[in-house]
Amino acid sequence: MEKVNTEETGLMVLEAKAVDIRNVPPKVTNEEVEKFPLENQPFLYASGNWGPGYVMIKGLVGRKKIIKSLTQQLARKIVEKTSRLDFVAGNVSGGVIPAWLLSEELGALLGRTVPFVYIREAQKKGGQKELVTGIANNPEIPAGANGLVVEELVNFAQTTCNGADALRDAGYSVTHAATILFYNNPETVKALKAHEVEMIYLFTLPELLMVAEKHRTHPQEAIDGYREFLRDPLGWQVARGLAHVEKGGTI
Repeated sequence: MEKVNTEETGLMVLEAKAVDIRNVPPKVTNEEVEKFPLENQPFLYASGNWGPGYVMIKGLVGRKKIIKSLTQQLARKIVEKTSRLDFVAGNVSGGVIPAWLLSEELGALLGRTVPFVYIREAQKKGGQKELVTGIANNPEIPAGANGLVVEELVNFAQTTCNGADALRDAGYSVTHAATILFYNNPETVKALKAHEVEMIYLFTLPELLMVAEKHRTHPQEAIDGYREFLRDPLGWQVARGLAHVEKGGTI
């Protein structure tokens, strides 16, 4: 299999303006966030935690050449690292399109159909109240089949772990998850280990920041600030007076 060129891939994402890093003040607090200019406001992630940067991988769905290249490379890594793969499950919303593309790429690489389903953030209201769409009464996905949970990026891994739990609760197996960008921070690693999910990723945020530093796509101060967050995400929040929000923000 062809090895992923992290610098080339990372630069493609950076040049697409998919990376936003903000200069967050030493003291902010939840109540004061909106009093600061946008370039100084921390991001509120889907997990309910705060951070200084966000990588808009899901926004690249409008750039077909880029998103296809990213998923093609990721598909090759998935084939290398998994021994059993029965279907792909994309987490709503950012993981849906990459997961669909992966199911197509994996089908071509494996020489067989790889079914696709998607997992809702919460059970929808009305209808059949399904949590996983595309899996009910599907003869291509028998009970006990092994699913691959997919997201476009994984920060705190909350939705990845929830997705794995949802599939397991429904009678399916989950051993691996896959993502284009993996933040690879201590909280993420801890959560995945606790849920017995192995992550397959195309590149990590630390690797992306190395490319940003080399090609000077962002101010050094901003890159250093993002690195500080990655070393201790929860400590970064506490030091600034920011508190976890039950209902998260960016997804």
